[in-house]
Amino acid sequence: MTRDEAATIMTNALKGFHGRFKRMYGQLCVRVDENTFLSTGGNKILAEISEDSYELCDINSGELGEIFTRRSDINAILFGCSADTVAVSEKADALPVTLEDLAMLTGPELRVIPDASSASILAALRDSSVCLIKGTGTIAVGTNCRKAVAGAQIVEKACEAEVHGEMLGGTVPIEKALAEEIRKDFVSDYINRNEEPNAEYVKYDEEEFAVRGSLIDHGKELVKSDLSYGSWGNLSVRLNDEEMLITPSSMDYFDIRIEDIVKVNIYTLDHGNQRMPSTEVKMHAAAYRELPDCRAMIQTRSNAISVFAACEAGFALGGGELQDLIGDVKVTGYAAPGSDELAEAVVSTFRDTHACVIPHHGAVFYGPSLEVVMAIAEAVEMRARNLLSFDSGL
Repeated sequence: MTRDEAATIMTNALKGFHGRFKRMYGQLCVRVDENTFLSTGGNKILAEISEDSYELCDINSGELGEIFTRRSDINAILFGCSADTVAVSEKADALPVTLEDLAMLTGPELRVIPDASSASILAALRDSSVCLIKGTGTIAVGTNCRKAVAGAQIVEKACEAEVHGEMLGGTVPIEKALAEEIRKDFVSDYINRNEEPNAEYVKYDEEEFAVRGSLIDHGKELVKSDLSYGSWGNLSVRLNDEEMLITPSSMDYFDIRIEDIVKVNIYTLDHGNQRMPSTEVKMHAAAYRELPDCRAMIQTRSNAISVFAACEAGFALGGGELQDLIGDVKVTGYAAPGSDELAEAVVSTFRDTHACVIPHHGAVFYGPSLEVVMAIAEAVEMRARNLLSFDSGL
């Protein structure tokens, strides 16, 4: 990789920090070759870093160089600092995990290390890709920049849940054995799904081509709107009486192509030799089978909604047109990701509302079209932020 190629990758990854609500400060570094890495330098507002501040550094010197040298699987390192990550990091030596996406990255607890030395970081990241640094913030690493960025955002979201969850009576940790199982499945299965460079061609007409394109566009918008991060979340559209189109599992929304969208039979779940569909394919299929007015679905993992998910709580929308359209945001019972039990819990809850919180997971919404469902998801997230007194000035 050249310096210019690395700079382009970093610039695109940093676009993930929109600065829309709370600001995160920090530094992003990416491996260029066996001798150098590129760094944004210093401690800056991540959403505002420009390429003219990037510095080429010797990989054989300094604490960051030590991490790259000792771990050939790490190609990106991100330090992130926000008010909530600092506040949570000062409280204890470990944070019990309350959100499934964080459990995927670190298991049942998020470690808090005493300092930002390479020795402390490497020890904490032996079996994790994220940790907190006492009184400083978070560090996230990955095989590429987008994974490091998503990791930092998920840690920040978990810390926001701890801070704002106090208004809801506090967060509820995921049981240790379950968190360990989530982490194990993520490492052994999830991250290896859909690794093939090309998907098998599936015949489709012009109308279906447009629907597939709409799913891709709305998936990108999901990330741009901070409704989800990395490859988390999922979207689907009912195609006809027997089939739906759904996003593939474990694929970055900005890498998904037309042929990667998966056509699934909603009764048999058969999808032939296409990409592997989202983990929540059973939930989407069950909704299309049981709810005649369900034409599109989106599952999000946004920040404010995640506070309610971590606290196993729903909320009212406070009357008005939005509540008339959606209903209250109710919480489902907990069930394992991708299970028949989760599908049943969501569909049962959907009989009274178009929006529900899944404990430790996120939220899911349905409606007549992707455009309407996306608008619902954004409106509900904003309502959740207002209820939790998120400060847009931080």
